[in-house]
Amino acid sequence: MRSVDVSFRCRGSPHINHLLGVSSPKPLRPCISHQPVFEYRHSPSKGLIKSGRREKRVAFADAKGLSLITVRLFSEKEDKIPCEPLKIPRLKKLSCATEPANKTLRLSVGFEQPCRDFQAFRSRLQDHMVLLESCDVSKRCILGTVRVRNVCFEKAVFIRITFDTWRSYLDVPCTYLDQCYGEPGTDVFEFNISVPERIDPRERIEFCASYLPAALGATEWDNNNGNNYCINLCGAESAAVQ
Repeated sequence: MRSVDVSFRCRGSPHINHLLGVSSPKPLRPCISHQPVFEYRHSPSKGLIKSGRREKRVAFADAKGLSLITVRLFSEKEDKIPCEPLKIPRLKKLSCATEPANKTLRLSVGFEQPCRDFQAFRSRLQDHMVLLESCDVSKRCILGTVRVRNVCFEKAVFIRITFDTWRSYLDVPCTYLDQCYGEPGTDVFEFNISVPERIDPRERIEFCASYLPAALGATEWDNNNGNNYCINLCGAESAAVQ
C-alpha cells in the first residue's frame, strides 16, 4: 500500500503600506502553517501506521515587522538643486619647434631652349659631338634630352650637375631613347635629375653634358660655350624646394 502525504496550508494576502498615512494593518501570517503533516505507512504486522513530521517553516518580512518597500519623497526644492558638473582634466599642449613660414622656391630654366632654332642647332651639331637638345623643370626634377653623334655603338652620356656652385657635383647617367627622329646619324639620350629637398638660395644650380664614345676614348663636353646651363631659383627667401 502506498503512503499518502496529506498537508494543510493556508495562504496569506500581501501587505502594502499605504502612502497617504493610513495606519498599517497587523502583519500577515506566513503562507505555510506550522501544523504537523501526517504520513500513513503500511506495516505487515501492525497494518496502517500514522507517523507525524514537522514541515519546514517560511517567514515573511512583514511577519517580523519589517517593511516590504522603501518610499522616499523628494521636495520641489531638492529637484531644483543644480548638479555639480563633472570636472575633466585638460591635456597640456605639446610644445614643438616650428619652422618659420617662408616662401617656397621654384625652379626655372635660365637659358633658351637649344633646339628652339632647329636650323642653328643642326649647324652646331656638325661641329660638336654632343649638344643639349631640350630641358625643362618641375617642382622637384630637372629633365631633358641630349643629342650625340653616332660614331660607334658603345657610348656613355652623363649630366654633371652641381647644387652648391661647384663645391661638389654629381655625374648622372643618361638613358638611351629608342626613337628615330631629328638629324640622321645621331642618337638621343634623356635624363631626369631629382632636386634636393633643401637648397641654399645663395648657391647656383648648373650643369653640363659629357659624351664618351668607346671608339675615341676621350670625353666630349657641352658646357654652353663655357657658361654652363643654369637653373634659376625663384622665391629665394626660403631654403626648401617642394
